Amino acid sequence: MTPVPDRRPHDRHLHDPSLQLAPPGERAGFWLFALTFALPVLITAGAIAAAVMGGGPLNLVQDSLALTVALTVGGIAVLCGAMWWGLARLMRRQALELSADVLELRSSFYRCRMPLAELELDQARLVDLDERTEYRPAVKANGFSIPGFRSGWFLLRNRRRTFVAIADGRRKLWLPGSGKHDLLLEPRDPAALLERLRELASPSGQR
Repeated sequence: MTPVPDRRPHDRHLHDPSLQLAPPGERAGFWLFALTFALPVLITAGAIAAAVMGGGPLNLVQDSLALTVALTVGGIAVLCGAMWWGLARLMRRQALELSADVLELRSSFYRCRMPLAELELDQARLVDLDERTEYRPAVKANGFSIPGFRSGWFLLRNRRRTFVAIADGRRKLWLPGSGKHDLLLEPRDPAALLERLRELASPSGQR
């Protein structure tokens, strides 16, 4: 039997690490740990200490202050630790898949599929958000945000609805769309991704 050739479009750059979305950095990891684990545990311990020092009646487990503290703080630590671990795994869920006609993105909880025909690549640009503040995410519509990491749907300061997948690097890639939304991404190499998108958009790009 003669094998049937695979005619699906393949991108020879598909596995190029420079085109992939940048992972969250140390600053995002610090803030995630602080907000989801350290702060709740410290608040719980502080509340217990304040109740003990206040001298009022306490509801103790088996009339034991030590057991009450251990179970309360330990329980909070387990719950918050599980939440921190789960969110940390989701934050590392950063993926970009590029075919001849579609750009697919996965970032933490969120996914976005953008046909390349809807990208206005002649207007796309590399941006530094410290200098071009109009591209900064301003309002979170359905997204996840901590210092050093943003993921999901936001309204930018330019009032455009945008799928955002950025970490703590300096340069981002803004890709305007002809439809209802734009993209604000942080690939490992923003210039390389923009170049590849423009290659695919050219008449010879899919060969």
